[in-house]
Amino acid sequence: MRAFAEHLGVAVRTVTKWEALQTDTSPRPDTQAILDTALSRAEADAKLRFELLLSGDTSLARIGSGGLHGRDGIERAAQSAADFDRLLAATAIDDPQVDWLCVRLAELATAYVHTPVQDLVHHIVQAQDLAFTLIRRGLRPRQLRDAYLAAGVGCLLLAAASQNLGHTAAAQTQLGTAQRCAEAADSHALRVWARGSAALTLEWGPTPVSALRFLSTPPPTLAPQTHRRALALEARISARVGDSARAHQALRRLDDVLDSAGSNDEVTSFGGIFTFPATKAVYYRAGAHDLLGEFTEARRHALDALDRYAAASTEQRSYGDMALTRVIIADTHLAQRDLDGAAAALAPLRTLNQHERIAQLPTAITRTHRLITTIAGTGLASSFLGDLMPPRRIGADSARSS
Repeated sequence: MRAFAEHLGVAVRTVTKWEALQTDTSPRPDTQAILDTALSRAEADAKLRFELLLSGDTSLARIGSGGLHGRDGIERAAQSAADFDRLLAATAIDDPQVDWLCVRLAELATAYVHTPVQDLVHHIVQAQDLAFTLIRRGLRPRQLRDAYLAAGVGCLLLAAASQNLGHTAAAQTQLGTAQRCAEAADSHALRVWARGSAALTLEWGPTPVSALRFLSTPPPTLAPQTHRRALALEARISARVGDSARAHQALRRLDDVLDSAGSNDEVTSFGGIFTFPATKAVYYRAGAHDLLGEFTEARRHALDALDRYAAASTEQRSYGDMALTRVIIADTHLAQRDLDGAAAALAPLRTLNQHERIAQLPTAITRTHRLITTIAGTGLASSFLGDLMPPRRIGADSARSS
């Protein structure tokens, strides 16, 4: 007792009091700081014994401080392992909620393609909150990685929802967290999808060239759909910033993987919005040709995309992509000064309910308005587009990608 008091630098009567009162005493803040410092400097086995004593485990009396010699040493080591196992069980657990969380995220990812965003946001937030809670609670390494992956996927879903609802700053916050989750999980797939989604939010911003820094060639081990997405993004963004050579190179590479089949990676296995089927790639290709001024090719691919979506199941029809594909078709007609053809292409958009009019639509219509203005003036452009017209001034936080 005296030696312990001298080690701490406190009076012997203080240690005597602690021993007599046990848990019924609370050291003063300055004394507690001395104890915390002593514990931090203690050996690992002493810290383990301390943790186990706090948990009420009395088996520590069997753990001595001597070396490992013969049968006694082996038994002592086995007991030490058993005690450590109990400590792990108290601080890191297998939780069945992780698997059910991944199932729920897959359901939400599938519903996202064809369900109005407003109907899903609350459910996605709940799933993301559960992922964060499980990580904070403590999981075994295997499940912890799965939880980080689930948290990142939840962030990607909420980033897409934020974009579609016109909150780019919120989307970028979600994407930053998704990238950190990708690093924590060391997931190449989540890393590529998070960076690709970041490029998507920047594509129509004030400096779309900045989107290119987030694009990279996925590792060959990732799913063909992940490769299609990366190439489609590179083609359209390059076209938007005027890099025709890079856009055409990406389009040629996209042709090579357009109908490639293969196994899923950690992100595409969630399905729905986390897939990139050939239909979506064709829609992106149409947009790239449109931006390059190659209107015949743009219209051909846009009509192909609409035909593919029409033939797909209801769950695979992206109402957002279909709406923006019709805008591309209208723009190709306007490039040929064909107002009637443009009106026919835009007609289905007028019947969309408000929840299906994603925030990217007014931004896309801005270009359509400019094309009509060059043909017939501002007045006709406004009356021609009617309620499809974007707000007079698109705010800095409006959605930029699709």
